[in-house]
Amino acid sequence: MAKSESEPKLTLWQKAFVRDLEWRKDELRSVVFWLIAAFSLSIGSVLGIMGLRGLPCLIVYFVGVVVAPSMYWTNYLGIDEQDFGGKMEILNDSIGSGAAMFMLSWVGFYTMLHT
Repeated sequence: MAKSESEPKLTLWQKAFVRDLEWRKDELRSVVFWLIAAFSLSIGSVLGIMGLRGLPCLIVYFVGVVVAPSMYWTNYLGIDEQDFGGKMEILNDSIGSGAAMFMLSWVGFYTMLHT
């Protein structure tokens, strides 16, 4: 989709909700980072509130943290992940901090409500 000179420049967050735009690698990684952060906090909170614990929760989280963002950029944004070095190249910066946010919210809510 070609942009003319008169079209206003979209912010990163406006661009995150528009399909078929050109993305730079750093822009996509920033959006994916915040998507994973929101996903991590929400799934950790839900699992903690529900009182679930153990390995199945970790499996649900790690499967979700790979599947949800990749569905977002391939199905919604229409981005070919190979143009950016593959799935793990895009997720590289986000997985560790997302896992920490997940664990903190999961353990925090579980401890607060169930002990």
